Amino acid sequence: MQRLAPVLSACLLAGCASLPAGDDLAERVDALLAPRVAAREFSGAVVLTRRGQVVYERGFGMANHEAGVPFTPDTPTDGGSLAKPFTAAGVWWLAQEGLIDLDAPVTRYLPGFPHAATTVRHLVTHTNGLPPYYEAFDPHFAPGEVRSTQRLLEVTAKIAPQPAFPPGTRFEYSNLGFDAAALVIERVTGLGYEAFLRQRFFAPLGMTRTFARPARFADWPGVRTMGYEWKAGAWQVVDVFDGEGFLGASNLYFSASDLSRWARANAAGAAVPPEVLAAGQQRPAIDGRPSRVTGLSWYCDDARERCYYTGSLNAFHGLAYWDRRRDETVVMVANSSLPPWRTITLQRDLVAALSGIPARPGPERAFQPLGKASRPGAAGTWVSDATGPMTVSLRAGDRLRLQAGAGLAFDMFQVSPEVFYVPGPDWWVAFAGGERPAAMHVRGMFVDAIARRLP
Repeated sequence: MQRLAPVLSACLLAGCASLPAGDDLAERVDALLAPRVAAREFSGAVVLTRRGQVVYERGFGMANHEAGVPFTPDTPTDGGSLAKPFTAAGVWWLAQEGLIDLDAPVTRYLPGFPHAATTVRHLVTHTNGLPPYYEAFDPHFAPGEVRSTQRLLEVTAKIAPQPAFPPGTRFEYSNLGFDAAALVIERVTGLGYEAFLRQRFFAPLGMTRTFARPARFADWPGVRTMGYEWKAGAWQVVDVFDGEGFLGASNLYFSASDLSRWARANAAGAAVPPEVLAAGQQRPAIDGRPSRVTGLSWYCDDARERCYYTGSLNAFHGLAYWDRRRDETVVMVANSSLPPWRTITLQRDLVAALSGIPARPGPERAFQPLGKASRPGAAGTWVSDATGPMTVSLRAGDRLRLQAGAGLAFDMFQVSPEVFYVPGPDWWVAFAGGERPAAMHVRGMFVDAIARRLP
């Protein structure tokens, strides 16, 4: 396989894109990225804007090593869950037009939907009780068989005829819910999901390198951006999955430049009509407590002026961040298996660099690995000035769950021996201080805390 070093040298010398002269922003951002590129942890692209204008755009490394294709800001790459804000925006827009009733049962639009009490709102707020993992469907599909959303729902009717919990009572990150919401969009508009997004978002915003992937790799036009991990002295392929014909939660491909256009439209408040924005930017109530995700599927600060969403799948990761008050946006896409704690750190540091704020270094080396047998040691009550009290509890199956104060409880997913990811608040959590840790590190886009254990 082709190594990164020659490409890195060329990119760092030539820039792989034009940059504004006389602005030390390029130096600040390059100083963040160069060590990650040199360590074979980052290949991808970054685009930063201020007041609607691109102030930094650069690609690093390779999109496809075998084909010798470099990664540029115009390279389409797997966006993972970055599809969800588009699906949510489509649902809310159609609701404002009277084509969708958010509180109507999904069966009104999809007669074969397996759960009668689930509403459209439940689909796009992660409160539906559908099977949360695509892996649950593996035994029900033949090798090479395309998995459409309709087929996934048919299998759901057999393996989970009742939701896992009463819809609306709990947050459980749901991919299939957004896939079903995309199917609702298709049914009420008569358009395919991609055609609908192209009409409402892609074409108006000039997103010419954004598309829904074909289900089969054999049908892919041109060279495909691959995912990689540097291992045993070479780039090893860490690919997405063939046969994925479901859309709504994932499987959109974006270039960093196109994703920046989407972020800028949201920063300007112009991505959706004003009445859709006013309704959708609220945080839905789940069992009487506010979700940390808005109706339009953005993680936001309390003022809803700074918002973002991310997408991760295997080696791929993407970030779309916007700050409406400062009129700034940060977009990052990667295809290089960036380590988890460095992922959130790099996201924060890019925002800080654009804002002219010094990056805040954080611990990366002293975290405690927690295996299945040692996870119970993390359970307990924790507190920090930034988060207040938090409770880590152990669920059946040795899975940890995190609850901040009296808010919603969220599952913790172990993404490395030392690091957990918590969807819901979008936090990254690591422990330090032995198998019964004394410190819990919590890092997100809007929080960076070290919590201590209470007796």
